[in-house]
Amino acid sequence: MAAELEMIVGFGASGNSLGHLGGGWAQAEADFTWAIGAESHVLIPRAHDDEDYVVTLDVIPFVRPPQLPKQRLIVSVNGEVVGSSAINRPTLLGYRIPRELVARSERLLITLQHPDAARPSALTDGADNRLLAFSVRSLSLYRAPAPGRDSRHGQLPVGLLLNGEKGQGGGDRAALAKWSAERTGFDLQTLAIKFESLGENCEFGLVQRQFDAEPLGLMRFSSTFLRNLISGLQSGFEGLGEPDDIDPRLEGDSRKEYMIHEKKYGLIYHTFVYEGQRSVWLMREQEAARLKFLRRKFMEELEVADKIFVYKRNASVAEEEILPLFMALNERGENTLLWVVPADRERPPGTVEVLRPGLLKAYIDRLAPDDNAHDFSVEGWIKVCTNAYVLSRLRRSDS
Repeated sequence: MAAELEMIVGFGASGNSLGHLGGGWAQAEADFTWAIGAESHVLIPRAHDDEDYVVTLDVIPFVRPPQLPKQRLIVSVNGEVVGSSAINRPTLLGYRIPRELVARSERLLITLQHPDAARPSALTDGADNRLLAFSVRSLSLYRAPAPGRDSRHGQLPVGLLLNGEKGQGGGDRAALAKWSAERTGFDLQTLAIKFESLGENCEFGLVQRQFDAEPLGLMRFSSTFLRNLISGLQSGFEGLGEPDDIDPRLEGDSRKEYMIHEKKYGLIYHTFVYEGQRSVWLMREQEAARLKFLRRKFMEELEVADKIFVYKRNASVAEEEILPLFMALNERGENTLLWVVPADRERPPGTVEVLRPGLLKAYIDRLAPDDNAHDFSVEGWIKVCTNAYVLSRLRRSDS
């Protein structure tokens, strides 16, 4: 069963937050409401007490570097802490609410503690004397039922993992390809098509190309902010591909390539079309048609829910930032998300673990640098994809 959006609380002046707010809030502004003082409270009803929930928050912290570089946020539900974050940029955050907390009351009391709230008047020349912490745009509550026997996600326990390193095909590509085929039943080209990139850059798209796979994918060679990606998933990327939103720009040093800057969702992507090959007008018209086609294909794939969607980001990203992405994917179907991060001492390269049903975390020896997405680890991606696919099949075999 996919995630179900139970309710959205909009914190703008025309939103529906007034009936849900306790103390700790300023007067609503056009698109948001400031959380003020030491803590703020939100009251929302719950419809079920036998399932987990996930709450997501769209927030912008009040920061003024260097004096105030970040805001801390501690989230509690019915008196128990469910997560904490330190935030220095606009962010979507997600926190799991276990069913045991839900069952305690007919309503959910969500408390936001923000110990770093500060007065703008003390940090700037302005006259605003309020203790500001975060501007909150929206709160979403998802019901996340535990997977049953008819679920794609099966019932493998959280924390289950396939270890990396030992016995994984040696160091050369031929040995790794053989090792992968023995475990998945596919050659690398076929295996690569089982995955689809969600960004944040074109590294995984280039990995697929290295394996002679050239699938069409909306985000294969694109980058955008995570908040924009989630917004696109929630709206079904409505309006994507309008010519007025497409800005082809010639970029590069010696050989200039058309890069597309899409305005509605902030997509930036390669075209592999170079100066002199096409006009700006023709690029805009062709990319408009292409984006509309890729949008339809992408939304169909979300509903079929047969691919493993891959997200990686070179900059550090916390689990509470990944959870809203996972919930947005699962609004459309019972999808699997593979979150790829650098390996550490406890998780060697190639390790893949279950964070929750349908959400996998993989550890790779290294990600390609921001300025050279072609410099990726072939060995690392073979290990990650192989173990992720095997683990995803194990889940489904219990269904």
